[in-house]
Amino acid sequence: MKDYLQETEESSEGMGGEDPVEEWKGKTQIYNFDELLKSNDIEIVATRLSEGALEMADFMKKDIIDRFLDFVYFKVQTGDVEIPSMAYPTKRMLDRILEKKVIELINTHLYPEIIFRLLKIFMRNVHDADTNLYIANLIYSEDIIKAIYDTFRLLKKDIFLVDRDRRTLNVKRMQQYSPRSDNKQSSPLDAVARLKYVLEFFLIKYSVDHLYKLEDLLLFGPEDEKLL
Repeated sequence: MKDYLQETEESSEGMGGEDPVEEWKGKTQIYNFDELLKSNDIEIVATRLSEGALEMADFMKKDIIDRFLDFVYFKVQTGDVEIPSMAYPTKRMLDRILEKKVIELINTHLYPEIIFRLLKIFMRNVHDADTNLYIANLIYSEDIIKAIYDTFRLLKKDIFLVDRDRRTLNVKRMQQYSPRSDNKQSSPLDAVARLKYVLEFFLIKYSVDHLYKLEDLLLFGPEDEKLL
């Protein structure tokens, strides 16, 4: 599998100064992720993010890792266009050193707690789902890719449930929405289609045939007939 961590230069050394993590503890909840990433070793950043997520634990609110991924999304969104395939356009960060650090954090240091946050992004991005590739392009871990595929299979079964509330429950859990929220944004069919797009992207980018094949991504296959 291609390792994008080797494509960029070694990350710069710590720049010193005050620990930006102290800003997290304020009531404003303004996080200087640029400073945090550029001024600290990656192990320290990972520890701070993990500890911060535990301190801010609230099922109905974004935690520090969610906000870190929001920061990452913004950095990629304002970056360079990358088109591995015309059907799967994406982008990369302008700052390749920062990108390298983010990739290592997502795939190594923040695993496994990062998985739920990644799924939440893919589940919530209803109206602009092609931009899920901005985050997917930073993923190379087979463990994370396998978790996304397993989620695809789980939600595909929900499509065939008759009861609307039961049908949308797993999607709502991943979206971090209340079970009583509107079902319109939590269709398992829509969610599966979004994950399918991401999984197809992984197939053209990496050799993951041992995890799943293109035919495994059919929204309705022979194995689904028994669910009708």
